[in-house]
This record gives sequence, structure tokens and C-alpha cells, in this order.
Amino acid sequence: MMELEARGISAGYGSGPILHHVSLSLKEGELVGLIGPNGCGKSTLLRCLSRVMRIDSGSVVLDGRNIASWTPREIAQRLAFVPQHEGALFEFSVRDLVLMGRHPHVDRWKGETDRDYRIVTQSLADADILHLAERPVTQLSGGEHRRVLLARALAQQTPLLLLDEPTAHLDVTHQAELLTLVQRRSRARGQGALAALHDLNQAAQYCDRLILMCRGQVVSEGAPETVLSSGNLRTAYAADIQVGCNPGTGRPMLLSVHPTREAASQAFTHHVHVICGGGTGIGAMGSLVRAGFQVTAGVLNRLDSDHAAAEALAIETAVEAPFSPIGPDAREACVKLVARANSVLITPVPIGRGNLAMLELALEAQKLGKLVIFVGDADPAGRDYTGGAAASLIERLMAGGAVAYADTEDWIASMFRGL
Repeated sequence: MMELEARGISAGYGSGPILHHVSLSLKEGELVGLIGPNGCGKSTLLRCLSRVMRIDSGSVVLDGRNIASWTPREIAQRLAFVPQHEGALFEFSVRDLVLMGRHPHVDRWKGETDRDYRIVTQSLADADILHLAERPVTQLSGGEHRRVLLARALAQQTPLLLLDEPTAHLDVTHQAELLTLVQRRSRARGQGALAALHDLNQAAQYCDRLILMCRGQVVSEGAPETVLSSGNLRTAYAADIQVGCNPGTGRPMLLSVHPTREAASQAFTHHVHVICGGGTGIGAMGSLVRAGFQVTAGVLNRLDSDHAAAEALAIETAVEAPFSPIGPDAREACVKLVARANSVLITPVPIGRGNLAMLELALEAQKLGKLVIFVGDADPAGRDYTGGAAASLIERLMAGGAVAYADTEDWIASMFRGL
């Protein structure tokens, strides 16, 4: 099985190093996504792996041999590279440019064969540019030119493929078609592909494995659900990113992205405990985390959408079994969380006998001097399924000084105005 490895490579340009001791591997039959913020070294790494760029230290190993020992023709028979940019300097036709992908395999004395032309035609069709075959490449749009470069790489028929932002300049349909094509070739033909991607949802959907880079180093590597954690993404992108689960694929999916508020996070240590459930707390918890609050939540039932959101946001919770009323152990765990909080925030969660204990706990917290906030609607009408017990507790909380806001963002804004 063909394998490409980077073993502790460092490289850079005249202004200084870009890559710092990077190690990774690519094998036949896998589609690997190379992700990370702009300037983290993805393109530089692909250039080093393809021997387009010299490395300063470490080694690149192809099929067990240092890549420096291979001739350019031998490399081109095993490894195809689609760069991020390549100018169209001459008026080659699209077909002729794609035919260049066959040069590593062509007998220099006999020239191209019928098989070479069939492979080119198939590559043009796979990249959805067969209709452009006779057009000069200087007359193509940016997206069309990207597909020509991909078709040329496909025509090389190499065991391994390196792609630098292959979906750039493509519309959403052609992005999906391209990644589906690469994924299909990986699974059906055993071709290995390493693709630098900016769209993390696409990377999660199509890739078998992800490599996350930051500041010229690999910070996480593994399955999409392992790499795309809120903590990893915060480290790499300096953003608070809420990660959920795509219900159609079961893969991770980015739900929201917000730049970090480091100053607020460092200076503001207000701790909020959120009482929610049934999806009513997803937005509230996300807003609080992004604003720099310390957040806990519960009691939440496992499999509840609010519990999934809390896990994605790395929020500590008190939990109960799915579809079960709050038991004494879960309630005691929640008591400990509330004891650490400065405030208790209650979303418009429906209240039944199974979770009435949460309002009782909020009342206990209020008696200890903690602020109770209702967001959305403090009116129990339409969500009190306790025969009036919930309405009575809400009335007592409001009489005791609880405050109500239209939404969590309004309360957060009032808190920051007071700083």
C-alpha cells in the first residue's frame, strides 16, 4: 500500500519558518481533510509534500523512500498535486491541458495512445467540463479553471492525490460533486487524497480523518468527531464554535461561530446556572458561553437536545436518564452546581411533575440571595402541566425579585452595561 509521510518537517520562506516539526501520513484508500485558519501552513505543507518546495529539516517519505531520491517522473506517477493557484499563461485547450496529466505514463518514443485519450475524456466528464474540452483555458472562469486542474490530476491516475482548496471558486453544487467524486475514488479505487479545506462542515461530511493545524503545527488529528470539538476549534480559530450533530449523516456540524471575547472572559467571572430542556436552552447556553460567562445546566435528561448542546459547548451538567423524572441523585448533583452560581436563568421550558423540582431549586437559590432570571416568557400559561403548582412557584419567584427579559441577549447586554 502506497503511503506518503511527513516526518518532523520544518519549512518556510525568506521571512521565517512556516511549518514547525510537522508529522502526518496519507495512505491509499483514505480521504483526509487538512483544516485550520488562514496562514496556518496548509498550502506550504502540501507544497512540501509534493516536493514543489524544499524543506529545512525533517523528511518527506514516499512509499518508504525519501522523496528526494525519486525522479520527477517517478513522483508524478505516484502523486498528483492540484495547487491553489496556477495561471493560464498559454492558450492551450482544456483537453490539451488535461492531457498533460498523462505525460508521466506516456512512452516518449510512441506518444499518447488511444487509452490515454480515453482516460482524458473520462477525467473531463468526471470533473463536469467535457463541454469545455476545446475551449482555451485563458477563457475560463475561476471555478472552471479549478475543475480543469482537478481533471488533469485525475488523468494522472496516481495512487495518492494532494488537493489545495479544491472547492475554491466553485458553486455549492460543484463543491459537493467534486468532494463526492474524490470520496468515491477513494473508496472504490483505493486512491488516497489529502485535501486542504476551509469549510469544516464539508470536511466533517466527506473525510475519513481530519488534521487540524494552527501556527504551523498539527494540534489535533483523528476522526471528525474527535477533531471538531469546541476546545480544539477555539484553540485553532480563536472563536467560540458550537458543534452539534448533522441529523442526516451523524457527522459533526458547526452550528454557530463567534470570535472569542477574551477580555470579557478574563475580567468577567459571573457564573450562571441554566434551567432548561426540550431545546429551549440551546440559544441561551450558546449566548452565555460566547459572552464569557461560566455556565452550568440541569437537570437535563440524556438524549434531550439541550443536553446534546451542553455537551457540544463543554458545559458541566447534572443529568438524569432519558424520559425520566428528576431523581434524588440528579437533584443533589444540581444543588451543587447551583451553589457555585451567582444567578439562575430559566428558559420557557414546559414544567410537569417530573421537572417541577427545578423551580423548587430556583426558589431555594433565590432565598440564598442568588438572582433568578426568566428569559422568553415568565408566564406559565401553556407550559404548566402540574395543575397549578408550577404557576404558584413562578409567582413566588417573581414576588421574590426574579427578573424577566425578552431573551438571553437582552439580559447579557444589561449585565455588561453594569460593568
